[in-house]
Amino acid sequence: MDDAGQIQTPRAVAAKSLRTPTTVSPQLQRSISTMAAQAAAGGGGLPLGWRPGSADEWTALIAQVDAQALALVPALAAMFPHRVELMQVAGVTVRQIVPASLDPAKAGRVLLNFHGGGYVLNGGEASTGEAVLGAHYSRMTVVSVDYRMPPEHPFPAAVDDAVAVWRALAAERPAGAIGVFGTSAGGGLTLALALKLKELGLELPGALATGTPWTDLTGASDSYQVNAGVDGVFSSFDGMAGGMAALYAGDAGVTHPLVSPIYGDFAGFPPTIFTTGTRDLLLSDTVRAYRAMRAAGVTARLEVHEAMSHAEYIYAFDSPESAVVFRDIAAFFDEHLKG
Repeated sequence: MDDAGQIQTPRAVAAKSLRTPTTVSPQLQRSISTMAAQAAAGGGGLPLGWRPGSADEWTALIAQVDAQALALVPALAAMFPHRVELMQVAGVTVRQIVPASLDPAKAGRVLLNFHGGGYVLNGGEASTGEAVLGAHYSRMTVVSVDYRMPPEHPFPAAVDDAVAVWRALAAERPAGAIGVFGTSAGGGLTLALALKLKELGLELPGALATGTPWTDLTGASDSYQVNAGVDGVFSSFDGMAGGMAALYAGDAGVTHPLVSPIYGDFAGFPPTIFTTGTRDLLLSDTVRAYRAMRAAGVTARLEVHEAMSHAEYIYAFDSPESAVVFRDIAAFFDEHLKG
């Protein structure tokens, strides 16, 4: 036991080989197999257990990962036609995504999106992948926020940018007509925005959609252990993720509620839908936030997808599973947004 009397004896688990499951679509099977092959070759996702040790290494990593995201842009544009309008809102760079599927009946509504990437990656043009998918399936305009990130801009820069854009959008329409969504760090920022709006006494969004949200940057959640090396996208908290957490939190520390929203108070939150998968490193972060919302009396829904790694519904965007994720989110917004 530790000093608090808690049992801390670790349990060894035998190594095993993971097969590509046959219980998912051929498209998702291909994604899972591709990631497994990349991992076996020492490439693909973030290196297990490694983190940049210098500003130059962070810069090189960011450029590498952002290039991978940008490489998907042509395929996304072909499958999900849209136009992108680059603009400044309240001094913050945003990209407004207007889908070809836009429904004129929803003209009074708008969605606000925060991209993932550990609060460090996927800035600039690389920030819009999820926004494009969300716009297509919701048939609504999406404002994708290119929030400031470390190393130059640690917390609270991202939250400040989120609040600034929120104020601007909410000045133009009822708060209940605005939905907010994001995945991973973007999911965490979605929750942090709502916490900050509560703190400021401002109106909250009509609904939230948080995909595999990064809610505990301490790395304490169970699935950080259970799904380490299993998740094909986000393989381990040790190393890279822990480095991004420290880089983002800065002097505020990783237990600050606006850094790790699981330590915040969800009472009074708008209806929220959570999405995760059985191979997701952040499965527990997602489940813990969902349970906390339920305990606080919030209308909350949890969707768990078979064999899906962290945010894989964005990368395997040609899969039926991805379509289900975004159609569920779109239906949730349709049910709860007003205007």
